Amino acid sequence: MAESKVQEGIYLQTKKSTIGTGNTAKDTEYRNFWATLSVGETHVEMILLDDAFMLTGIRERFPVEDITESPNWLFVEQGAKKYSQLRPRLDNILSPPPKAPAPRKTGAPKPGSFSAPKAGAPAARKPPGRSQSPVGRKDGWWNR
Repeated sequence: MAESKVQEGIYLQTKKSTIGTGNTAKDTEYRNFWATLSVGETHVEMILLDDAFMLTGIRERFPVEDITESPNWLFVEQGAKKYSQLRPRLDNILSPPPKAPAPRKTGAPKPGSFSAPKAGAPAARKPPGRSQSPVGRKDGWWNR
C-alpha cells in the first residue's frame, strides 16, 4: 500500500471567515496549530495546540487529502524541536499507561450516604445532648 504524504509534526491550519453582519461585517483569518497523533493511509489524527504550543486535548481526524491538497494546511518545519518535546505526551495519549486497580468495596457505607433501616430493625436514636434547632437556643442570631 502507498505511504501517506503527511509528515509527523506540527501543521498550521488557516480558515477565512466573516464576522458580523451588514455594515459591521469584517473578513478575518483564523490560525490553528495542530500536532499529528497518528498518520494513516486515509486519515490523520491530530490534536489542537494552544498559543504556547501545548496540548489542548481537542482531537480531530482529517482526511489525508484535506491536508496534502488544501492550501489551508501548511507543515511547520520550524516546529520539529517543539514536536519532539511533545512526542512523549502524544505517545501517552495514544497508549495510556495501565490504570491502578480500583479499590475493593467494603461493607461500610460511604460518609454522608443514607440507607433506610431494614424491616424489624429498631429506629436510630438521637444522641443525648443540646438541641441544635434555633427554637431551642436562646443565644443565636435569630433572637437578636
